[in-house]
Amino acid sequence: MNLPLYRPEPATSTRFLFFTGKGGVGKTSLSCATSVKLAEAGRRVLLVSTDPASNLDEVLAVRLTNQPTAVPGVPGLFALNINPVAAAAAYRERLIGPMRGLLPEAALRSMEEQLSGSCTVEIAAFDEFSGFIGKAEAPGTYDHVLFDTAPTGHTLLLLDASEAYNRELQRQSRESQPESVLRLLERLRDPAFTRILLVTLPEATPVHEAAALQEDLRRAHIEPFAWIINQSLLNSGSCDPLLQRREAAEHPYLSEVVERHATRTAWLPWQAEEPVGPDALARLAQSQRSLVIQSPNEQRH
Repeated sequence: MNLPLYRPEPATSTRFLFFTGKGGVGKTSLSCATSVKLAEAGRRVLLVSTDPASNLDEVLAVRLTNQPTAVPGVPGLFALNINPVAAAAAYRERLIGPMRGLLPEAALRSMEEQLSGSCTVEIAAFDEFSGFIGKAEAPGTYDHVLFDTAPTGHTLLLLDASEAYNRELQRQSRESQPESVLRLLERLRDPAFTRILLVTLPEATPVHEAAALQEDLRRAHIEPFAWIINQSLLNSGSCDPLLQRREAAEHPYLSEVVERHATRTAWLPWQAEEPVGPDALARLAQSQRSLVIQSPNEQRH
């Protein structure tokens, strides 16, 4: 099977890139390596994690907050974590703060209790997320913003919130809505602004979960740009019988992705260790030879 290796093309990459899929498929490594590659090409890049259990700090070897932090050794690359708990605390304070000194303490405590549930956490995280995508001018200082998303279910919660915002707009005056809300779904659905990259492994569960996510995205009128098959032994050329059997076991799932699910496909070879730190990420990015993610038709010509 002849599939291209994955590599971003800095000349044509859109402003927003999402790496999404099942947990443990390598979204963080791929989003970090892509961010490094874009920054090395002279772009100004922001990498955002929306995963409550993010290990972005570890992979980039830098301590992150909810504010952009420069990544040492990679000029032009900045990263941050959207911490849902911290976002919820800030969200509560924005609502309750103006009431301090105006309402009794008992009333303020009651408001805090009402805003302490999981729903508030999701709303607060979505509020920060929508700011990066929806504002026409944001983030004006970055050429690209990449999102390392949480596992599939959290991604769908963000999309559900986007759709809910959109329905609410239909009941209210557009003039009264924040620009970030007005533009959110429009930007997510526009391939000129946003590319959704589905990351998977050449195994049954990750492939089938990615396929289900793709259907959910399409129901939201969001078309994924490509699938990236990570940790593959494709064309390894190994003489080891065990690795040969493992490579052969991948082929049904690789064929399923190409023939049934993906408009474009690419793959990354198996790595013995997770790349950690800018140097390792740069080596991963440099090992990727193909310049484009090809569609099945393009691959046959």
